[in-house]
Amino acid sequence: SYDVQYRVVGAGSWNPAINTTSTSLSLSGLNYSTNYEWQVRTNCIYGNQSAYSSSSTFTTATPSCNTPAGLNSSSITTFGATVGWSAVTGASSYDVQYRVVGAGSWNPAINTTFTSLSLSGLNYSTNYEWQVRTNCIYGNQSAYSTSSTFTTATPACNTPAGLNSSSITTFGATVGWSAVTGASSYDVQYRVVGAGSWNPAI
Repeated sequence: SYDVQYRVVGAGSWNPAINTTSTSLSLSGLNYSTNYEWQVRTNCIYGNQSAYSSSSTFTTATPSCNTPAGLNSSSITTFGATVGWSAVTGASSYDVQYRVVGAGSWNPAINTTFTSLSLSGLNYSTNYEWQVRTNCIYGNQSAYSTSSTFTTATPACNTPAGLNSSSITTFGATVGWSAVTGASSYDVQYRVVGAGSWNPAI
C-alpha cells in the first residue's frame, strides 16, 4: 500500500497520512485558491517502508465570479433613476459604472454591497447606459455586464395661470399671466369670442 500526506505550503505540520492500495488518491475538503504540497511513501510486502518522496505541489482553483444578470431600471425621474440586478453567489460587493449614451468615457465606478443603486444628479431627457460587475469573496471579480439603458424624464411644462387683461383701449389691450418655472418663451393666441379659428400665435 501507500501513505499519502499533504499540507498547505508553509504549514508547520502535515495532515494525517492517508493509506491506499491504489496509485492515485482523491483529496477533498481543500481550500480554494490555495497552494498544497504532498508526499507519498511505499509500504512493502516485506514489512518495511520507504522514505517519503520529495514534495509535489498543486494549487486549487479559484471559484468563478459571475457577471450579474437581470439588469433593470426603475424609479426614473427627471434627474435620477434606480438601477438593479440579480444577486450573484459569492459576491462581496458590486461596481456600477454609467455614462450618457455615446460619451467617450464612463463616470467613475460606484461600489455597493446591495443589488440596487440610486443614481442622482443626472441630466433630464437624456439617454444613459450602465453596467455592473461582481467583486467576489474569492478575491476575483467578473467582467462588466453588457449595457442596460434608461432615459431620464422630461420636466413638466406647465400651462400658465393667473391670466389677466389690462390697459384696454379702443383698438388694443395688454394680456398677462404668471411666470412658469422652466419657461423659455410663451405663445399667445387670441380670437373674437365665438370665432371659428384663432389668430396666428404670437
